[in-house]
Amino acid sequence: MLPKEERGPSDRIDPRELTPLGPVSWGYAAVPSVPATAPRPILIQCHERYGVVQHTVELADRFADAGLVTVAPDFYADVELTGEEERLPEISDAAALRHIDAAITYARTLEGCSDDSPVAVIGVCRTGSYGLVADAERDDINAVVMLYGGAQAREYELGDLRSVPYDKMIRAGTSPVLGLWGEKDHTMSVDDVRAVRNLIEDAGRSYDFVLYPDMPHGWLNDTMPGRFREQEATESFETITRWLHERLSGTDDNQVIWSFTSAYATDYDFASNPRLH
Repeated sequence: MLPKEERGPSDRIDPRELTPLGPVSWGYAAVPSVPATAPRPILIQCHERYGVVQHTVELADRFADAGLVTVAPDFYADVELTGEEERLPEISDAAALRHIDAAITYARTLEGCSDDSPVAVIGVCRTGSYGLVADAERDDINAVVMLYGGAQAREYELGDLRSVPYDKMIRAGTSPVLGLWGEKDHTMSVDDVRAVRNLIEDAGRSYDFVLYPDMPHGWLNDTMPGRFREQEATESFETITRWLHERLSGTDDNQVIWSFTSAYATDYDFASNPRLH
């Protein structure tokens, strides 16, 4: 891989530089450096719309340092992207699930992992709903994280990319959901976040949602200076890892827990949220 200083925030890493996860899947894998204590928890990290980039790799390494065997599949590795597709790629839920399946199978072969390892999926930005996609189709997903994604209006559109209505998909899953959102996100409104919250409640599923005041889309990504917020990035990363360890240990499996911590301005206006870089 190119050194960080030579790679832009949206410069996708060539799949040939990544680890083969299966016949048509590639990705980046990070394993904790501490001695293995089986079964280690597994985290499937879904990348932002750019593909597997430097931020993806660094975030996976941080999750591994926090004790999670992390695999980040490249959802675009087996498709040829040209023109507008390269700028804003789109893949179907079925294709995404194929790569998630390969990533989970591969992760179970890594040190300290086994078929008994609990599995979580984190979707970020454009892949925000992929944890819900996987949980609806697999019976071995133990936790789902949505990081400023999965609440946009496009999630409800049916067609070649999605054949199952979003509400039906959410009802098909059972895993608890952690959602982290920003008041100043230009891609989804507070009402959008409340709508997906309502679907999760209607499905009788546990969730922990946090709506950060004055946070833009992508505040955890330190390769995008206009969006990165150091304090909130640190806090939210700690929230994610703490929540994952609690949920993957089976805590509160016999309870449905709803928590929504939010703060936003009384004069909130989604239309005025700027797109930052």
